[in-house]
Amino acid sequence: MVSVVGEMFCNPYTTELVVRRQRESLRRDRYDVFDLSDNLIFTIDGGIWNIRRKRVLRDATGVPLLSMRTKGIVKMRYKWEVYKGETTESEDLLFSVREPNMFSFKTSLDVSLPPQQSSTDITSLEPDFRTYGRYIGSSFKLFEPIHNTLLAEVVHDFSWGGLIIGSYSFKVRVSPYVDFAFVVALLVIADDTSNLR
Repeated sequence: MVSVVGEMFCNPYTTELVVRRQRESLRRDRYDVFDLSDNLIFTIDGGIWNIRRKRVLRDATGVPLLSMRTKGIVKMRYKWEVYKGETTESEDLLFSVREPNMFSFKTSLDVSLPPQQSSTDITSLEPDFRTYGRYIGSSFKLFEPIHNTLLAEVVHDFSWGGLIIGSYSFKVRVSPYVDFAFVVALLVIADDTSNLR
């Protein structure tokens, strides 16, 4: 089981979600996440152009589940930290994300859990998870790299017309027992990281 945000977001079956991104203004955009019955599961809001690029993932009732913020460029790579709720206390850190190569044309991200949660040897340079690609062209995939296990992938493309105005949707398929709040957070980070380039 891959449970980062909480076991309540892990299903014993494959989960498909629809993610809709909408540009609210030049400085803000929003993501809404639905199940296939069009029930709202999460919302993600936040500023595009604020210094920390803070985003908050909330459940359908508006309760903040996690916040994502960039640490800026660290060793020529963008780094993000993700915390429980809206805190920034070190004990509330859920995971960190960094680009392995800032100059790659294809977005990839290394995802590391805090040492006390990590199931891998903390002396290893290997991340706990790795993403490849972007949701554009249905190329986003999340892997557990040691066993090369596919955990989630975008399976439905958006419309190019929507991309021009900043509003589009895509479908993501999440494997059984994989935290889909975690997957959605990584999709948003991949989107923001590609927009930073």
